[in-house]
Order: sequence, then structure tokens, then C-alpha cells
Amino acid sequence: MIDYWCNAFTPDREPLWAEVISREGLSIRTRSGDVDDGFCEPAEMVKRMDQVGVDTLVLPVCEPSNRLGDDPKDQAALEEFAHYAVRESELKSLVATYPGRFVGVFSVNPDAGAADLADAAEAVDAAWCVGLHSHTHSWDRPFDHPDYRPYYELCAQRSIPFTMQAGASGGNMVHESGHPSAIAKPARDFPDVGFVLSHTGAPWVFETIEAALEFPNVYVGTATHPPRRWPDTLVEFMKGPGRHRCLFGTGFPLTGHVRSMHQLQDLALDPETAEALLDGNARCIFNRIPQPDPVSHRS
Repeated sequence: MIDYWCNAFTPDREPLWAEVISREGLSIRTRSGDVDDGFCEPAEMVKRMDQVGVDTLVLPVCEPSNRLGDDPKDQAALEEFAHYAVRESELKSLVATYPGRFVGVFSVNPDAGAADLADAAEAVDAAWCVGLHSHTHSWDRPFDHPDYRPYYELCAQRSIPFTMQAGASGGNMVHESGHPSAIAKPARDFPDVGFVLSHTGAPWVFETIEAALEFPNVYVGTATHPPRRWPDTLVEFMKGPGRHRCLFGTGFPLTGHVRSMHQLQDLALDPETAEALLDGNARCIFNRIPQPDPVSHRS
């Protein structure tokens, strides 16, 4: 099983989530304070993964451009996605300690221009990197914006996917940049690149599904939305024509692994659909993710 989008999960990130949710007045909850499904140290996360059958977590990787103190005052710095993602040094440590259990997607910064593209090109040659990623609403650019094109070209050259937050965003960020209709041109121009429209594309779920139906290289990801809140149209899609077009993700800490697995049972997915959603579809496009070793982990 693969979780295609899991944010940094260690306890040091917990206060940052609490602070930004409070400041922004966001109507979201994290797994904060949940001893069974909340923030934890790496060893506990691996134990939890074994418990529910998760082989690999895919974590967005980027370095923050602004420093945060113990009592952050700079709202712009606090809102920077990089503080909630994993640093490259953190991921390298996870990969070395728990081979095969953690991989990363390099999170792009189109504001930084050629310098960031060079960093992305270096990252995709690293053993830990399985794709590129965009926290779309940080950059206020639709998916077909010219600034993204060099990253898509890089994905095509390296045969790796591109994951992006689709749909609206909470707080004060611009929403329209995540509209799924803008994936049409990239999907046509880069037919060999797998594009994952994450966060179900909500509230534009229907449009997201339409994009996945029209383009064979467009996928729908469920990160940040617990199974019990998946709209009926999405569940029907993944049980029918979208069986091989949907990916499971938690977007931790907005959704936890333990509770997600319990809630999935209520959807009554047939074995083939469940396998495709939880594992097969992700392995199809994230082709660098190592195959699980049943001897080395998971009882």
C-alpha cells in the first residue's frame, strides 16, 4: 500500500499546524493529540504503517525560505508550505534508517525561476526522489501556466509523475489556481507524464473526474479527505470507469492512516478496486517506488 501524499509527521510540526489554523480561522482539523493516529516519531510511524499495511509514504520535500522562531510573528513565513513538508536532510535520514518505507517528491517553487529548476533537476537524480510536486495555491498559477512547463518537461525526460494540489484551498490563498480544467493543455502536451490532481479537486470534483476520463495520464488523488467524506460521485467513479485512475493519500495530518483504513471498510470496495486504489495505481505512475520486501517488514 502507498500513501502518495503525507506531510511531515514528527511532533515538531504539530505546533505550526495549530498556529496557522488558528490565525487563518480554518475549518479543518488535524490528528493533533491523537496517540494512535497523530504526530509521532519515525519509529512509531513505521510501527503504525505495519499495523495497517502501508508499505511506503511519499513525502513532499522542500526547504523553507524563511526562518521560524519559537514564537513566529511573520505570518508569511508561517504560511509557507515548506515548514509543513519534509527537509531533504530529514528524508535522507528516514530513507537510510527505514529503506523502502519513505520516498520523496521534490516540491517546486516557480517563483524562484531557473535556480529552482536546477534544484529540481538535481533532486530527480537522487535515489529518494520519485516525482515532482506543487503546493499549487502557494504560487497562484494555474496548471497550464508557462512557468510550470519546464518542470513538466523534466518529468517527461525522467519518466516521473507530477503531483499537484487541485481544487480550492483554505484560508486566504487564491482558489482559482487549483481549478482542474487547467490540466487539459499539460495533459495533451505531455502524454507520458502522469498528473495527479490531489485533494479530490474539491469543490470541483466533477470537473476533476471529467479530466481523468478525458486524459489517460490524469489521476485523482484523495489526500486530505478521509474516506467517510468522499463524495458519492468519486466513490462511484473509483468503483467503475475510474478504477485505475484513483490514488489513496492521507495528506497527514489532516487524515490519519489508522482511521482511513477503518473508514475504507465502510465503502465496500471489491478487492480489485481496493488494490488499485491503495497500491497498484500509485505503483503504475510512481515507477521508482521500490517493491515491498515482505520479509523485512510488516508482520
